[in-house]
Amino acid sequence: MLPDKFLHLISLEVIFHRFGDSSMYDIFSVLSFLDASPALESFILHAERDAIIRDCVADDDVSYLSGESAYKHNRLRWVKITGFHSAKSLIKLVIHILESAPSLEALTLDTTFGYGRKPGDTRRCTIPRVWGKSCWISERDLEDAKEAVEAAGRYVAGRVPSAVEFNVLEPCRQCNTGNP
Repeated sequence: MLPDKFLHLISLEVIFHRFGDSSMYDIFSVLSFLDASPALESFILHAERDAIIRDCVADDDVSYLSGESAYKHNRLRWVKITGFHSAKSLIKLVIHILESAPSLEALTLDTTFGYGRKPGDTRRCTIPRVWGKSCWISERDLEDAKEAVEAAGRYVAGRVPSAVEFNVLEPCRQCNTGNP
């Protein structure tokens, strides 16, 4: 990719979505877009669970999760990742952003792939209620969300500068399992 393609891009939203039996994506391909966008102020990434390579973090992988970036994203202020989960590559991407964005003001990691949550509301999902009952999320999604919250606390939270508003969104307390 030519580095002068996105010189004036201020906002970028990327969706990693898997179609049928298509191959999975390497999450680091998004770095070329970040590096080619020096004016970027906001970045939103939607990482569908089955669309990116699943390389889980183990306790002995901590050294893999560090390293200074060659590029600085001096104007990047807001980052939101929906579908955040415990894939090592996704955690490393977040760490890369933290290390290379000195102007970062807010980082939101949404472990529920959006699920209709209102921006700024960390208390409740806004999933439509079915038959008068609370929202529903599959058991697999709930388990992934739990692992993602733990991974964010273990590998990301300690690296977030105090000036950065850091939120990890998880399913609300009222969410029930009800779909496969």
